[in-house]
Amino acid sequence: MDLQGTDESTGLADKSVSEGAGRTLQNMPVAIVTDSATALPSAVVAAHGIHVASMEVTIGGDTFEDGPGGALHDFYSRLRTAKTLPTTSAPKPGAWLEAFRSASLHADSVFCITLSANLSAAYDAARVAAEMAESELPGLPVTVFDSRAAAGSEALIVLECARMAQRGGTLSDITERARSISERVRLVAYLDTLEYIHRGGRVPKIAVWATDLFNIKPVMEFTAGRVGSIGRPRSRAGAFNRLVKETTRDLIGRRAHINVMHADAVDEAQALMRELEQRLECEEIFLTQFHPFMGAHTGPGLVGVSYWGE
Repeated sequence: MDLQGTDESTGLADKSVSEGAGRTLQNMPVAIVTDSATALPSAVVAAHGIHVASMEVTIGGDTFEDGPGGALHDFYSRLRTAKTLPTTSAPKPGAWLEAFRSASLHADSVFCITLSANLSAAYDAARVAAEMAESELPGLPVTVFDSRAAAGSEALIVLECARMAQRGGTLSDITERARSISERVRLVAYLDTLEYIHRGGRVPKIAVWATDLFNIKPVMEFTAGRVGSIGRPRSRAGAFNRLVKETTRDLIGRRAHINVMHADAVDEAQALMRELEQRLECEEIFLTQFHPFMGAHTGPGLVGVSYWGE
């Protein structure tokens, strides 16, 4: 089943669409393939010629396909009332192989960017699919790259690589660019509660009790080599200000690439985007809502930002 919804993309000022307009999808040296954990809207996916293998989410006994269409109809309202935590699964090798087939129609090689191997089986499944492609699609080099990132951070890596592909970049150049950005991109976010992470077995119940009792909104970081809590503000306003502080400190004076994210908290996410636009020199800044695959693990109410600076 397709869990359809509304695409959400604000302020994606993308110079690469016009720069790559002269290169059609039929003559690109490299096609970019990724998974739906990026939560990139379908319009952005189409404009950049990106191929997406979908995750799956099972909630209330129903299994849905996560994907670039947004997949957000009533997911978060269902999540709030679900008695058991939804289960998620990475794209199976067959789904990756289908994406490689599609990419092979208009490119000489494939660069596949996956969600961090520490978080998902997506990377391993893509590698299996790449081995399958060696016999089914002879002459099509497939490189599978572990982004070591998640959500908006993975999306930023994918977008930069897609721009290079549209400009005719080589597979080796795109691989090197992806590696460089994956070392620099940072994700910081605050959660409304630790309840959903606890239900996934990642934190003890006492941590949930303490954060709820004192209205703590944990600020978390996910960056290559650094994962965990970086702050415990006692209000959403305090957590919001911590995100602004972290992002501004890291990006001031640099050309910023920013993806503001949320899980059913659009007003705060839009406010964060406006604040960062005013404070920073943004090469690109846009808004995405978590698809169910990511939202199932964080719960509703998350607001976050992924970014890197030139």
